[in-house]
Amino acid sequence: MTSLILGNPFIGILTSKKGEKNLAGNIPLFRSIQQELLKTGGISIVFSPEDILSHGIKAAKYEPSNNTWETVIAPFPHLVYNRVPFRKHENTTIFKETVALFKEQSIPFFNPGFLNKYDCYLQFKEHMDLKQYFLPTIKVDDKTALEKFLLAHRSIYIKQANSSMGRGIHMIKRRRDGKVLLIDQSRQTIYHDFHHYWEQWSTKFLKILYIAQQAASPQLYQGKRYDFRILAVFQGEKHIPVGVGVRQSGHQQVTTHIPNGGKLLPYSLFQTKEHDLLIEKIVELCGRELNRKYGFFAEFSIDLGLTSDGRFVIYEINSKPMSFDEKTIEEKRVKMLCELFRSSIEKK
Repeated sequence: MTSLILGNPFIGILTSKKGEKNLAGNIPLFRSIQQELLKTGGISIVFSPEDILSHGIKAAKYEPSNNTWETVIAPFPHLVYNRVPFRKHENTTIFKETVALFKEQSIPFFNPGFLNKYDCYLQFKEHMDLKQYFLPTIKVDDKTALEKFLLAHRSIYIKQANSSMGRGIHMIKRRRDGKVLLIDQSRQTIYHDFHHYWEQWSTKFLKILYIAQQAASPQLYQGKRYDFRILAVFQGEKHIPVGVGVRQSGHQQVTTHIPNGGKLLPYSLFQTKEHDLLIEKIVELCGRELNRKYGFFAEFSIDLGLTSDGRFVIYEINSKPMSFDEKTIEEKRVKMLCELFRSSIEKK
């Protein structure tokens, strides 16, 4: 274990423990940030809340020359980039104490935390320019309210309010005969009526927060739905789109996520000047509102859909984007993040 020779900027990447020793999170991103910072004399360390000592941090530092991680004792960084990968860890006392500590030390803290889908909806549905992009949404905590919502829209998505990557999502449709059809990523189930659907699912709904969202009729490409994944990073005075990826559904139509059978398509297939300008506008407005409501976000991503009648809709906003499969987008992301780290410290 060695003492760290500081660079400028000196960035701390906050993550979680995996077991007692290993650090969790987006390790390829952590490596890429270190490699990029080193090019201009900067340096980064990776640590968990449990690694904070009385006057410093026991951290991991990536050494690209031999592709190894070494343990170092470091002072507090100039800036902390929050990449804690699990919501449950952000709810712990030690995480909250860590955030408070950096605030006391006047150390900038980028990315305040995970977003709750329902809180986001409530925030943005009141926004003059953004409310048009959000689909009607309710909390799933009352049988009668959910049944009325299904009757009104006939086809709705059911999602966990605190989840990502399509986990726990399914669609329900009310058929003309009154039966309820459930479609998820692997199967279809028919319930005799809404009452039987609620009986099957109510235990889950009352245990953790789910939301119901109107299922918009998606625009199709070669017979299958697709949507846009937009990565945004703060630059100058606003968030800008770093890149746009397109994901198309595979064997099922509920989600387009790659782990669930989706595939990549090039944005150039769908790109127009109008799309580019609208995406820039949506990114800037969402970023401004997120910063105003929650605190400073270095980055976020948007899942944006296009309906069969040509209307853009925002499915959700993610505060901690995973790595994009498009190499050019990911490389640009890392460069822009490191530029942001440097410029933020110079302004202090």
